[in-house]
Amino acid sequence: MQDVIIVGAGLAGSACARDLARSGRSVLVLDKSRGVGGRAATRRLDDARVDHGAQYFTARGERLRTLVSGWLYEGFAAEWTRGFPVWDAGAVHERADGHARYAISSGMSSLGRKFVRDLPVLGETLVTSVNRTPEGWRVLAAGGDVFEARTVLFDLPAPQLAPILEDVNLGEPGGELAHVRFDPTWTLIVPLRADLAVSWKALEVRHDVLAWIARDHTKRPPGAPPVLVAHANAAWSRAHLEDERDAVRNLLLAALRDVLGPADVLEAFAHRWRFATPTRLYPHTHHFDASLSLGWCGDWCVAPKVEGALESGWSLASVVIAHYESSMTSTSSPTSTA
Repeated sequence: MQDVIIVGAGLAGSACARDLARSGRSVLVLDKSRGVGGRAATRRLDDARVDHGAQYFTARGERLRTLVSGWLYEGFAAEWTRGFPVWDAGAVHERADGHARYAISSGMSSLGRKFVRDLPVLGETLVTSVNRTPEGWRVLAAGGDVFEARTVLFDLPAPQLAPILEDVNLGEPGGELAHVRFDPTWTLIVPLRADLAVSWKALEVRHDVLAWIARDHTKRPPGAPPVLVAHANAAWSRAHLEDERDAVRNLLLAALRDVLGPADVLEAFAHRWRFATPTRLYPHTHHFDASLSLGWCGDWCVAPKVEGALESGWSLASVVIAHYESSMTSTSSPTSTA
């Protein structure tokens, strides 16, 4: 039996797992995908690596700033830009706020892998339900796999988490969980034969269809194959959420040409993020119920950004570590939200 099972290997869950393991807890991470990092995702296309989810991150808190300082020294991360021009009505308007945006040189998915390095991670494992046991929790996965742990934690989009916990009496936090909402995003990945003759690295886009265009290869070492990444806006993505992928690809390509003009497109791929951007947030950085030994974290807890995900995972880990350290002797309240 594990001390802790974490369901979901997004950045929050991965950061939580690292801190718990450092504290001496045995940890097993389960995820339905093959990789880790959640929406901090990178796709390989021949010689190219393409961030088709989270595009960059900022570092405002002391802990992440300290980590980033080391990552910059190692060459793991690099400053990408200090602001983004805005495309509006056919014109590009320069804008820079001076705040550093960082990228991971090998792709954003490497960030998740860095946190779970040397930890047991079982991918392609879709958790469907959990059952309380005298010792803790039994975690059931599609295909019949069963896992057991004293504590179970989750890093899943709230709409995916709620059905797993439908038989657990969560009290008020369960009601708060049910109110979390997300916007979807359709993403277009466009390898080019030749780079665009522009100076910008990414654009915020005010358009009926698109919200974002990045020259993703500008995050990579010199000589990387040119690739564009475009994100549709939330309203368009909602309206076309269930459309066929090929149809969406063609519509997004047309919108891209409307913004950029002709481009030497090699091929194009569409990817749907059903739970892309938290819009109605959980009102705490994490949840942990010591009486159940169950909790959750995620970028949908207070701060919907990469740093928010990490802070959520770290805050949950600190409470779980304290719970184990004071187990059987604690007189504090059984429920913690922060």
